[in-house]
Amino acid sequence: MNSKLVFAAVALLSTSVFAEEDLKPAQEEAKASFEEKISEALAAANEKCGTKLTVKTDFQNFKPEAWANSSYGSYCEAAINGVTTMCERPAYKKAIAKKVTGVSCLFGGVKPPEKKDGTNDATLRNLSLDKGTLTYRMSVDHTNIEDNTKATLEKALN
Repeated sequence: MNSKLVFAAVALLSTSVFAEEDLKPAQEEAKASFEEKISEALAAANEKCGTKLTVKTDFQNFKPEAWANSSYGSYCEAAINGVTTMCERPAYKKAIAKKVTGVSCLFGGVKPPEKKDGTNDATLRNLSLDKGTLTYRMSVDHTNIEDNTKATLEKALN
């Protein structure tokens, strides 16, 4: 079977909308683009980490105007890549295989930056590991997502 078809199938099976609401056409298009963008990163994470991670998102909260000039899928892809990179370290690979079951890349509920924030603080505030799910509340203003994901996992797993 063609590897691109496998990646597409994995992506289709692994992303879902939290509330099964009717999506607007722009949201449906965005969801399809998002699934395509993250499919290879998700497959690589599962292979390298020995996991069966799924990705959930909330496209009913996707606002095209907020992401007009950004590749929103790349934000989630960076978080997934952070998980993959952690699996290069044997002790973390073992911990991730046991304790990380999914990734949520959400458009809603973003915690805003604060005046005293440094470069990474707003991004870190929007990343968490809870009950097996790495949650990233995405914003176009976030930076160093992969590194901040690794920092969040290190803190949560220790």
